[in-house]
Amino acid sequence: MSPERLARVELACQDPHRQRDFFARILGLPPAEPGNALRFSIGELELVLRPRGDALFASARHAEGGALLAFPVSDAELERWHRRMLTARVAVLDAPGPAGAPPRLLRVADPEGNVIEFYAAA
Repeated sequence: MSPERLARVELACQDPHRQRDFFARILGLPPAEPGNALRFSIGELELVLRPRGDALFASARHAEGGALLAFPVSDAELERWHRRMLTARVAVLDAPGPAGAPPRLLRVADPEGNVIEFYAAA
């Protein structure tokens, strides 16, 4: 027996509202439900932003750590995401290499240091 799919990811955040702005405005993620601006839909997965130190993440009040969220995109989309991140002045950790030179990926940092990866899916 093993889990079949991941349904939700919850990120502990120092500033959930700054994170919300990044995920909504920069990444363009839609809210998962009306009236709750800290929940986003990513396909069938729900992303929830929670304050560090709340009941669920009480031990993470001052903890360091982060997550990597990876999104498959087309090769052309990868270039558009790269331009969008540069325009928005998002910290680019790894820029896509030349076309045809695998792996083609873009890694950026969100405001709290989590890594957002876009990779060219075959």
